[in-house]
Amino acid sequence: MIKYVGTPASSGLAMAKIKVVNRRIAGFKRVVLAPHRERALFNAAIILAKDELIELIKNSDDAHRDILNFQLVMLDDEGLKRLVNEKIEASVGAACAVEIAMEEYCSRLKAINDGYLSERTTDIRDVLTRVIDILDGKHRERFELTEPVVIVADEILPSDLAAMERKYIKGFVTAGGSYQNHANIIARTMGIPSVCCVNSEVLNPLNNDKIVAIDGYTGEVFVSPNDGTMALFTHRMNLEKREDHLTNQLKHTTVYAPDKTHIQIFANCNDPQDITLAINNGAEGIGLVRSEVLFMSKEHDLSLAGQIRFYTECITACKGKEITIRVFDIGADKPLESLEMEKEPNPALGMRGVRLMYAQPKLFETQIEALLVSADRCGKINVMIPMVSLVEDVKDYLEMVQRVKNRIMDEGIITQDNINWGVMIETPSAAFISDQLAQMVNFFSIGTNDLTQYTLAADRINTNASKYYNPVHPSVIGLMEMTIKNANKYGIKVSVCGESAADFESAKIYIEKGIRCLSMAQNAMLPIKQHLIDEFSAKN
Repeated sequence: MIKYVGTPASSGLAMAKIKVVNRRIAGFKRVVLAPHRERALFNAAIILAKDELIELIKNSDDAHRDILNFQLVMLDDEGLKRLVNEKIEASVGAACAVEIAMEEYCSRLKAINDGYLSERTTDIRDVLTRVIDILDGKHRERFELTEPVVIVADEILPSDLAAMERKYIKGFVTAGGSYQNHANIIARTMGIPSVCCVNSEVLNPLNNDKIVAIDGYTGEVFVSPNDGTMALFTHRMNLEKREDHLTNQLKHTTVYAPDKTHIQIFANCNDPQDITLAINNGAEGIGLVRSEVLFMSKEHDLSLAGQIRFYTECITACKGKEITIRVFDIGADKPLESLEMEKEPNPALGMRGVRLMYAQPKLFETQIEALLVSADRCGKINVMIPMVSLVEDVKDYLEMVQRVKNRIMDEGIITQDNINWGVMIETPSAAFISDQLAQMVNFFSIGTNDLTQYTLAADRINTNASKYYNPVHPSVIGLMEMTIKNANKYGIKVSVCGESAADFESAKIYIEKGIRCLSMAQNAMLPIKQHLIDEFSAKN
């Protein structure tokens, strides 16, 4: 038995035969022809690579289709082609020219220090390796799997995943890769154990067909495990199957209140990957997408096109289920390098959330346009306005929406307003004026974090004030009851999306007061579901 330890990339256990995929050996027996012939070979290889990608796209799901379409576009990239042709003119063979150009191009992208672009280098290497293999006369492995295997490779590429017969894949072990690369993100959504950054000795072709046991929780990999290790893995895998069965049942179980009405369990998310995981883990919808992650992460782009891409990916990941995106909740309490903001003595009570639209109208207009375009392209969404304390806040924001909508409709950019507009009830003032607000919007979402903080004058991150911070204090519950009453009066939906939604005792009280939608961190969804089922089953 040989033990390796790598980095856990997707949780779970697996034990099966090894299939080694090693692409690190290349470039043998190359003959360099005249530059004009090498150019012709390169152009022909591009055409063949496109044909292969088009064939893969036809049989791929949405996630792989987007990646493969990106690769298809890269084959027409003029900058990349020019780089390759420059190397060919310097009497470098086409295959070697593509290798050199690939390294230079990917190095340039990584030098930009943008996480999104850095991750795209995997896709670029994947598609250019396809071109190199064609030029070398090396057949791309077709992955015709006929039995359960653990794929052991230098790196699992997106096109590999698109070509593999999923039912036979029990796990991945890679010498390279990272937790955030496409293959491991997809492995997590598929529930396939994966370990990356393992010693490259594991790629030894002699390991083919040997049994391997992998632990996606600890990163341990056992090649040719002894009888004791195999028995332990078999036992743990049986326990995991039993637990998975119960979990899958729970994912699809509907929770009912004592009055037989449906209680929706939604998730709070940050990005498309979060949303995909939440939906796969049983979320009935997404109650909060924090759009301000576009500021906080270098992986995202705040331009109109960048925001449209982000929102459309979020909506698509939700697979037709209800999704609510929050308007930028930024301000002096969340200082951002990209915005010049005056320092405030009490930022939690200053210019934050919707209040910032008066100082940064262009920022909010761009977001509104991006949201309207995304909803027009992808389907109905909810958008909620944070930090409302005056009727004028909502009135002025919706007037801005109307101006942007009229302009882009006149320009033919959108054909309809496919957005339900709502308000976050997170200040006592918003709760007190909820009667007026309910006549202006389509829904309320009660943000118990800030509502509790502002009602009890207790900073929620100040541990010294923790005894004053109580989301079910009678004053907070009273404001919630007022909000629920006014929402019901005008027939609009009301939900809770604060952290307390994930606390069983708090959630139970909210349901007793009439809340029928709870949105929380996705790892809290199933435990809360189980608690509520246990609590209410005897009453139903």
